[in-house]
Parts: sequence; structure tokens; C-alpha cells
Amino acid sequence: MMIPTLLLAACTATSVEGFTLAPVSLRPVVISPEATTTSLYAKRKLSMKERRKQRAKKLPSATVDRGILNDLPAADKWEKTEASVGSKREDIPVPTNEVAEEDNAITDEETEETIAKASSLVQAQRKSVDCLTHVRKRVEESFPINEAAKSLAEKGYFVYDGFLSKSLDDEDAVFGDAMLSEMLSESSSMLENDQMQRDISRIADGEFVAPIVGGENYALCPRLTEYVVSMTRHMPPLLNKEYDVIGAGDLPKLDSAASMGSLRLYDRKTKLGTASFLANPEDADSDGSVSERPFGVVCGDYDGTENDTRRLTSILYLSSKQWDSTNGGGLTMETDGQKVEAIRDRIVLFRSDTCAYRQEPWVGSDDSGLDQASCAIVHFIQG
Repeated sequence: MMIPTLLLAACTATSVEGFTLAPVSLRPVVISPEATTTSLYAKRKLSMKERRKQRAKKLPSATVDRGILNDLPAADKWEKTEASVGSKREDIPVPTNEVAEEDNAITDEETEETIAKASSLVQAQRKSVDCLTHVRKRVEESFPINEAAKSLAEKGYFVYDGFLSKSLDDEDAVFGDAMLSEMLSESSSMLENDQMQRDISRIADGEFVAPIVGGENYALCPRLTEYVVSMTRHMPPLLNKEYDVIGAGDLPKLDSAASMGSLRLYDRKTKLGTASFLANPEDADSDGSVSERPFGVVCGDYDGTENDTRRLTSILYLSSKQWDSTNGGGLTMETDGQKVEAIRDRIVLFRSDTCAYRQEPWVGSDDSGLDQASCAIVHFIQG
């Protein structure tokens, strides 16, 4: 072959023109017949270890912050932590036994809470239906509608005791009495929560008023609202029918789809506090500082009822069981001078456009249950 001969000649030469070569130690070279020019001059392939060393020499030196490593969670603990460098990393839940048990516990709590709310809602709805039904039954089954219609036609008013609680059925009597207590409690709660307005026309009398409108305000006084709704729905049709039976043509027919409900409350503490500013010091604690009120009708002047559709007014007294004539309140009728005391569960019906009356001032006392009293008022309008 040509290549081995040339190599041997080059190695044995001791001088070439222009160059001086150092002696070279010759070793026999065994060249495979399959060897090519390319394979003879190819570089040896570096090992993995050698390549790593070369890369380390080229890369700049770096200092590792051990604090970053210390902040990392252990390999067997998955926690929600923030990345030490850069933006926050996402919280990725890992399905471990502890997390699964916690999720199950939360689910159980949410389920129990949902069931409790649903149960409470169902109970509230049942209570509402029971109250609406109770008032309806009292109007249709117990209230003497015939006597009421005749008295309204003859005298202009009618008084009936035990409207919600007087019953031959002990269960109904207990339910009615409990409903009265709830209505009185709602009155006090509305005053405490600033849901009532001071009656400025009687600033020294310690009286407050508020409309009963339902809707968004239903939660403020559910029992009072249900009372007004049921009275509006069931009282007018029965009275209208009796008006036709007795031939009371001058009594206007009433609307069973609309009415005006309101609440009036007396607070003795407010009255005495106001009296201390308005009255003489020696009269500050006196209950006789309230002047006598004049007679009048609900609609205003006797001849000024054209724009006022109220035709019948009912007042249900919600005072405590201990309240009696010495504690004041109630009405006085102008026609016959009849005094109607503010006895618990007493209802008074009178014509809004023609029956003149005078509301007597509340007095009460410092004894428990006698420092507050209220009444639920329903104005039935002309149909």
C-alpha cells in the first residue's frame, strides 16, 4: 500500500530543507486494512465524566443559597407554602389520607349544616301556616260575626275578649296565648332594633309606631304580619255577607285583598325620660303629666273622608296578662262614653269614618311585664 511506505519514509528522515526534526522513536503500527484516512485522524470520544469536567470549566461559578433548600418541605410532607424565589407557586392538593379524611369531615359538616337549615326553614313554614290557620279559624269559627255586624250598624263599634286564646279546645287556647306572647315580644324587639318611629304628635307619652308591611320586613315581625294577612283575607268577606243579611246598607263593603297594618307600642322608660326634660322636676316621675286627648275619627274630619279609603279599624291589645285598668291605655267612645280597657287579647272593631273615639294614655308601672304594652292595628279599606 502507498500510505505505510510514505509514513515510514517520513519517520526515518533526519532533515528536510528548512526544518530540523528531532529523532523519533519508532514503534510498529498495525493498521487495519479497513482503516481510512478519516478514522486515522478522528478524535477519541470523551467519557461522561470527562464531558462533565469540561462543562464545569466553561460555566461560571455559582453560590447555592442553603436557606432556599431549608425552606423547602420535606419529601414526605406536602404543605401549602409560598415559593422563596419568584412568584407564588400554585397550591396543588395532594390526595393523602389526612386530606381525604379532612375533606370528608368538611363535607359531613356542610351536610349537617344544610340539613339543619332546611329543617329550620320547614319548621318556620309550618309555624307560619299554623298561625295563619289559627287566625282564620278564630274569625270563621269563634268570632261572633253576626253580633259584630249588628253592633257596628247600631253603635259604630264592637268589643270582643279572648279573640285568639279563648277556646273550648285547650290546645288552641295554648297556641293562641303563645302567639300573643310572640307578637308582644316582636314589638319589643322592633323597638330595641330601632325599627319603630317615635310618635312626635305625642312626644311626651312614650309611644312608638311602625307599619306592618311584610315582604322584606317579614322577618322583623312574622307573627304580626301573619295576623294582619289572615285578618285581611277572612274578616271582610264574613262582614260583607252579614251586612247583606241584616240590611245594613250604610255600611260600606270591605276589600279582602288589601289593608293597612300598623303597630303601636308604649315604653314607660321612654315616657319618664321625656317627662324629666319637659315637665317640672317635681312632676318628672308623675304619671299624671299627660294631658287629656280630644275625640276624633281615624279618617280625620267627619267630612274629610273622600280621599281616605279606610272604613273599619280593628285594634288587638298585646299587653301582658297582669295589665288592668290601673295601667291605662284603651279607648273611650264618644257616642256613649264607653271605656274600653287595654286588656290582653281584647279586640275592638269600630268604623273608621264615623265613630269618634279617644285613645287613653298608657301608664303601666315599674313592675315586670308592665313597663311596655302594644297593640296591632288593621285598617280595612273600602272594596
